Amino acid sequence: MKKFAWGVVGTGAIAQNFCADIASTQTMQIKAVCSRDMEKAKRFGALYSISTTYDDFSLLLQDADIDAVYIATPNNTHISYTLQAIAAGKPVLTEKPMGLRVSDIDQIIAANAQTSSFAMEGMWSRFLPAITALKQHIHAGTIGEVQLVEADLSYLKPFDHDSRFFNPDLGGGAGFDLGVYPLSLTLYLLGLPEQTRGQWFAAQTGCDMRSQFTLIYPRAEAKLGCGFDRDGKNRFLIMGNKGAIEIDAPFLKAKRLVIYSAKGQKYWLNCWLNKSHFFRKILNRLNLPGRRVEFYDFAGHGLQFQAEAVMQAVRSQQNQSQVMPLEDTQAVAAIIQSVLSKPAVKAG
Repeated sequence: MKKFAWGVVGTGAIAQNFCADIASTQTMQIKAVCSRDMEKAKRFGALYSISTTYDDFSLLLQDADIDAVYIATPNNTHISYTLQAIAAGKPVLTEKPMGLRVSDIDQIIAANAQTSSFAMEGMWSRFLPAITALKQHIHAGTIGEVQLVEADLSYLKPFDHDSRFFNPDLGGGAGFDLGVYPLSLTLYLLGLPEQTRGQWFAAQTGCDMRSQFTLIYPRAEAKLGCGFDRDGKNRFLIMGNKGAIEIDAPFLKAKRLVIYSAKGQKYWLNCWLNKSHFFRKILNRLNLPGRRVEFYDFAGHGLQFQAEAVMQAVRSQQNQSQVMPLEDTQAVAAIIQSVLSKPAVKAG
């Protein structure tokens, strides 16, 4: 079977990571790259041995040699490119966030329903081997009934009015840049919540510098946060009535699960999680009484797993992913939009 051929739209850091990860596989290749600037496209193509370059997205969509397109452009352009790909019948993987409003995702779902072409948001963390194992542990009852999820994803970003992180015109803000990760992972593990609430703190441009979300389930609660105002612990913790599982930091690139027994949970969660990074780094490689470590290392940046899932779905003529359905993308957008629609909390 011939290699699955990707067309990449965009030449930024995430597009570079995607191309590097695809090059490491035996089943896929990057066939073309598209940029509004042809010189950028050519330089990018030379860097990754891509012979076909475009400065017009419509021409890439007409390329019969391309099996699917990967959208890796600024956040505010995702909806337009995605809808164009769906209309052209070209399978599309769009980097998160797929849209910045629930209405954006509504349009994508409606368009997707009218075609057999595949569409998915690039929530690549869901496809990592460690997350697959975590999902299996939850369903197998390894830690019993889930009662609490705690996660924060925060990276300090110096304020810059023109940066994509803080520019409203470019889809800036911590919620859609970082918050999508803990929200999407929680929905993947626990499903849709019964209630949501939260708050946010504004940057000078009006984007959210920090956002906090609480998801309420019948027997569980998820407390999630994200921000540009600090470097966080960036771990993901799931606590059950028979133990706990920690996705070690940074959880969006999960390579290691730490599993606590019920007794170990009582000790380690009061002691271990407050230890210094150096102390944890040393002992995290050891299996100790009440806790064990499972390793799920991988080469590259981890984007190859979602790409392989897209390839399999397209070849089996699916128009959505069972792991990352469009309804989950819609639900995450709705949660963020609901919180950001409230007045910002004044910094104390």
